[in-house]
Amino acid sequence: MPEKEPFISMLQRARERLRREGILSLLLQCLTRVGIRVSPFYYMKESLPPRPPGGTGSLPGGYEFSAFGLDDVRHIGTLPERRHYVDPGYVLRNFNKGDLCFGIKFRGEIVAFTWVSLKECREIFHHAAMLGNEAYLHDMYVLKAFRGRNLAPVLRYKTYEILHGMGRDTYYSITEYFNASSSRFKQKLNATPVFLGVYIELFKTW
Repeated sequence: MPEKEPFISMLQRARERLRREGILSLLLQCLTRVGIRVSPFYYMKESLPPRPPGGTGSLPGGYEFSAFGLDDVRHIGTLPERRHYVDPGYVLRNFNKGDLCFGIKFRGEIVAFTWVSLKECREIFHHAAMLGNEAYLHDMYVLKAFRGRNLAPVLRYKTYEILHGMGRDTYYSITEYFNASSSRFKQKLNATPVFLGVYIELFKTW
């Protein structure tokens, strides 16, 4: 029979988790276990900065930014590390609805990507139509093996540049309240919150 963890060790581990994640995050995780999901989020407004903030204007050697076509989109749908929360049909639905996909490749292999809708934000908990000068940016993703290399802000900035050339100068996105990495790269590009919202799901009904 395995030996029980000493109470002092359990207490220290609990304190460390509380310090790292915060009491609100832990409380919301407890609610999720009983079928109540509460997810605070920021609806963010973004725009092309007058000049690239430090390190966002160019990619290192071997990396290439481009618009992705159908073959690239299909490949994204098969990435093993995304299967636990996105089904393969999701990316094809985005593509068929007219969303644009931009990304970064390293030596020909996809390492990061993001989606853009010129029509609407269609999240289940917030719907908003885009005006002729606006775009909604969603599903920014950097593969785990390539994180920590400043790819997210570079991809974002280059996406801004493409959209600005299309006459779209105002961009919106959603950032989960506890998603520190997403907040950091958007802050680097001077994104600002429009409002703080809360998504509440009670026993799989929002």
